[in-house]
Amino acid sequence: MSSFPLRLPDDLKERAAAQAEAAGVSLNQYIATAIAARVGAQAEAERYFAARAARAQPGRAREILARAGQGRAPTEGDEVDG
Repeated sequence: MSSFPLRLPDDLKERAAAQAEAAGVSLNQYIATAIAARVGAQAEAERYFAARAARAQPGRAREILARAGQGRAPTEGDEVDG
């Protein structure tokens, strides 16, 4: 385990300390848990989008967009001013 000096705005530290106390944990444990949750969420997002990208068919989006709206006039409010 390593230590890391962390500078926080006073109001953020006070809020985090209050929430840690309410949860019955130390401020250090509270911050470590919050960072772990964020790191986990980021890793899951990266995994999800990598899996989606692997299933992508290059050029397919352009085909879909080329067909979009064909034979249909814009609905009111969708007109392009030009």
